[in-house]
Amino acid sequence: MLSKARISITMCLALSLFCACNKIPDHARYIPKDAVAVAGVNLKGLSKKIAWNMITGSKLFKEMQSRIPEKNAKDAMGGIEKAGIDYLNTIYVYVKSDNRFSGGNRIVGIVPLSDAGQWETYIKQVLPNVSITQHGERKEASLGTDMYVGWNKNILIISSQGRTNAGDDDETGQPQGKGAMPDMTAEMDKAFNVPADNAITTNVHFKGLQEEEHDVMFFLNYDQLMTQVNGSMADRMGGVSISNSLWKDAVFTAGFDFKTGKITGDMRYYVPDSLKAIGSEFAANNADKDMLSRLPGQNLDMLMAMHISPKALKDLLIKTDLWGLTNAGLVTQGMNADNVLDAFTGDMALVMNNFSVRTESVTDSFMGQAVVHQNQKPNLDMCFVIKLNKKENFQQIMGLAKQMGALLPMDNGYVMPLDEKDSVYLMINDQYAVASNKFGTANGFLQGSFKGQKMPDAAAAAVRDHPWSLYFDIEQLFKNIDLGASNSAHDSAMLAESRK
Repeated sequence: MLSKARISITMCLALSLFCACNKIPDHARYIPKDAVAVAGVNLKGLSKKIAWNMITGSKLFKEMQSRIPEKNAKDAMGGIEKAGIDYLNTIYVYVKSDNRFSGGNRIVGIVPLSDAGQWETYIKQVLPNVSITQHGERKEASLGTDMYVGWNKNILIISSQGRTNAGDDDETGQPQGKGAMPDMTAEMDKAFNVPADNAITTNVHFKGLQEEEHDVMFFLNYDQLMTQVNGSMADRMGGVSISNSLWKDAVFTAGFDFKTGKITGDMRYYVPDSLKAIGSEFAANNADKDMLSRLPGQNLDMLMAMHISPKALKDLLIKTDLWGLTNAGLVTQGMNADNVLDAFTGDMALVMNNFSVRTESVTDSFMGQAVVHQNQKPNLDMCFVIKLNKKENFQQIMGLAKQMGALLPMDNGYVMPLDEKDSVYLMINDQYAVASNKFGTANGFLQGSFKGQKMPDAAAAAVRDHPWSLYFDIEQLFKNIDLGASNSAHDSAMLAESRK
């Protein structure tokens, strides 16, 4: 008896562990592994934070309804919560390359159902003339010219339909040849019968993203995307293409969660196995602390800082067979790629301060009469900084720009006039090169004049001790925008609401 009890307990524990670990929705298996992109919305997670009737009863939702002329469409939006959709589950949308469809891609939605009967009733109510056909255990219907749906008792699949290149029409007006509409029933057969070994659930990075249970998730298959882009480029460049080692098996994932007062997110880029050593080299060093301490910190709107390893860049160019091509272009200017990469440490930053939009009166002349009108005038301080490794190499690069007439010499650097009022100042010392639209900002950075300015705590936490970082203060950005600096009272009201 004790032995049987132990077996039962062990089985229960194993089953509990399996259920706890199996956080991937079952209907994710309908997504093919060669999908270019996948987006998912975890309705169960969101339902704990916001009720569906809070959306359908909101002013924004009612405004959306009022702008739809068709009564059936309005009714559809109003009755969506009774459409048999399982709101305690995850909805997916994926994009797959398919040149038979409009834009060269097919867009498919996968929606779990709690009541297939309610869904069918909903469809008949919204589209009374819809034709629903039975195909085995599945029903199908065409919803207009752009959407086709199929469903069984558990899953609704929505697919785009169309053609890319219109063929010649026959006497009845039906398209023929490669422009003809695909057989959507055959497409639904494929959509409902994705082989287990061809499902995206076999991708370890997709599985990992799902197990984190974010409110909203996004998965981008760089391998599929870049293979598609590279093939298109090769067609236009006489067969010349880039080595796929740059993106083989590469994946980008992102997961976002809604919390009180903020949205948090994790974004990851998984490099190909052949580039993992290079990826590690890219992340080996953080952005230079002295460089960050010299940046202006008052009225900070945006700050981006990074360290891009010159060694990793060289290794990447070699790995992707672009090193020789890069050198071939530079040798005509008396340089090579090593000269350029040796000029920099790889540390750089871009900062924006003092952004504002003001209304000013401008007087113009029209038919001999003075005409006064209001003009919106934006103003900001921009500063881009690069830390130098070999100053003489950088000066050689600047010499090329000077020869082209783009730069005019000045003390400690150059000036590039943009118009009668604005210029870009490029200044250099032994450690840094800095470009800014304000002379005082560029000079202040080199002199260390801003070191006494305290950067906002959130900015300091975001940009220090990271190889790459971005800080953007939306509240600070809106603070100095004149509410009257818009084209209409409606726009001013929208701006005032956005500021809140």
